[in-house]
Amino acid sequence: MKKSQTELNYLRAAAQDATSIGLVIILYDLLIHDLEQATIALANRDIERRTAEIKHSFLVLQQLQGSLDTENGGESAKHLSAFYSELRAKIFEAHLKASPEILKKQIESVLDVRQAWQQVDKPSLDKSPEPVPSVQSLQPAMAASGDEVASMNWTA
Repeated sequence: MKKSQTELNYLRAAAQDATSIGLVIILYDLLIHDLEQATIALANRDIERRTAEIKHSFLVLQQLQGSLDTENGGESAKHLSAFYSELRAKIFEAHLKASPEILKKQIESVLDVRQAWQQVDKPSLDKSPEPVPSVQSLQPAMAASGDEVASMNWTA
């Protein structure tokens, strides 16, 4: 399902103003959206759409997992990597079994972790703002959905 121009504009603005943690949260939002759309496609018996949404969710997971700094991230990076691997396996299982229940559980898990990222991203009065990294890192995951996002030339 293509995003509306309003959704694309909102996503562009959010990404341009986001901290690096904010960009991670945007990827979580994309992942949640993909899984919700896959659940809807399951209910509608739309195999093609379900497959496309699942495929895109795997690309978002690849982006999240690939951006982990396993050398400097310590235990947190290891735990997140394991979480992403387990999530990928459960999404694949839900796809094979055509199980909306499994997908809904994964959405809940992603929402929990997203909430933790939001807590980390809350601005502190004693901290100076973090420089905003390039949004180019979001494009591979977003472009695969077939939306117009791929053609945008984002800079931060």
